[in-house]
Amino acid sequence: MDEAQVIARTGFSMPDAEPHEVAVSGNRAFRDHLHDKMDPEVAKSFSEPQLMALESILATRSPSRLPVDIRLTVPLFRRRFFVTLLAGEERRSELRLQEERVRHPLWRIAHVCGIVLLLLLFVPAVIGLVHMATFAN
Repeated sequence: MDEAQVIARTGFSMPDAEPHEVAVSGNRAFRDHLHDKMDPEVAKSFSEPQLMALESILATRSPSRLPVDIRLTVPLFRRRFFVTLLAGEERRSELRLQEERVRHPLWRIAHVCGIVLLLLLFVPAVIGLVHMATFAN
């Protein structure tokens, strides 16, 4: 894969530009993004092959399309909270799953509160829908 293809697949390209312009603009955008996300001195320390390797890695990350992808923002007590529900085929490796279980254990107080809140919201809604369906027949 040449530089223009790598940069175009990273999402740092301009779609109406010529291939050479995409490579130059995409490369510049990628480096600007590095400077925004990390210490500028560290970003400057990357060699051209290292930058190309990073761009290649980012290019291989395709946005996943999940069967269930619900993202909500809920205003509550003068603050905004978000709720995200994602569901689909598990693609993570066993090693990554184990690492994430250690980093994000299910039985933390915030997780338990979230599960209870979801049950309090969804169980009555499901019961109501079932009740309405039985009266509709």
